[in-house]
Amino acid sequence: MFCPKRSKLELFKQTGQFIGNGSIRRGNRMHYLYSYQLKSFDRQLFLSQLPETLESQIDNIVIRGRIDDVRVILNKRTQEKFVSIIELKTTSKEYMWNVEIQAAIFQLQLYIWLINQLIKKPWKLNKRHYLEIYSQHTGMLIKRVPVEEDPDIEDRIRHIVRVFQGLEKAQFPHKSTCKLCPKNVKERCDWFAVNR
Repeated sequence: MFCPKRSKLELFKQTGQFIGNGSIRRGNRMHYLYSYQLKSFDRQLFLSQLPETLESQIDNIVIRGRIDDVRVILNKRTQEKFVSIIELKTTSKEYMWNVEIQAAIFQLQLYIWLINQLIKKPWKLNKRHYLEIYSQHTGMLIKRVPVEEDPDIEDRIRHIVRVFQGLEKAQFPHKSTCKLCPKNVKERCDWFAVNR
């Protein structure tokens, strides 16, 4: 579930120094290490044809992102090349909360939307993409979540921006969602103070 209060606090850095900078560094290292190990020619060729940072615009909203990895699948019968986008997440916990997984799925769906506008023959976007969650302690894959394109992604983007601008009402999260927020967000969040 999208929490506009947490997103706004983190986006505009109203939380001061973020907790867990060591975790972020460790996660970045693991992203590099877990980038798809089979450095196939097709994978390298596809990535070389993409800009380093993907960017697109709807209305006055600019969306930017950088994909973690891709997998290229060759259909031997038709010789078509299908691309699946891979979003890597690392966690120091034994599992990720559903709200964290939903946020990562939304991020991957944004990347699907961005690449869909850039992809050209001989490449085709695969129907299924993957969110892969790895343990920061063991390096093992904890969970792989298949993700499909969201046909309503542009409406969701517009809604989130309108909530940030105060033009649409924000949905108050369930108190179980508030308990999952980092301590530095809870300290500055008036919703958490009300929801205790």
